[in-house]
Amino acid sequence: MGSAVFTEAILIVASVIVAAGLAGVVMTKVGTFQSTFTQTTENQKQTILTNIKILYDVSPDKTSTINAWIKNVGTYSITNTNNVDVYFGATGAMARIPHAVGGGSPSWDYASPVTSWDKAGTVQINITNSPITCNTIYELQVTTPNGVSDQYIAPVC
Repeated sequence: MGSAVFTEAILIVASVIVAAGLAGVVMTKVGTFQSTFTQTTENQKQTILTNIKILYDVSPDKTSTINAWIKNVGTYSITNTNNVDVYFGATGAMARIPHAVGGGSPSWDYASPVTSWDKAGTVQINITNSPITCNTIYELQVTTPNGVSDQYIAPVC
């Protein structure tokens, strides 16, 4: 009878140890899941609160420079402004225009330095060395680093 009680006590202690270990593993995984869920929710919040509107004046000057103004109409400030993607070209032939880091051709850059694009802020971008043909419809698309974009279609000249 004493050995049965002793055996039962050992089994209870072993069960408690296994349950505690299993609970620790589960709690660790729940914490990891919560962290991932929180980050995903924050990214979705930023995307929802980001919105831009292209205020586009395609009036190329004599040096084949296109000027466009883009307004942040969202409630989220856009950072990493050098990671903005710009696409420009005739309808059906739009191409990505690289940011003017090394002075390629064609390229785009801000009219004045921009490090943070605040709520209700407007920035001017200049697309240089882009061949322009009059009486052609051109498209401009600007995409923020978190994937929000706006597109504008207009004839030139």
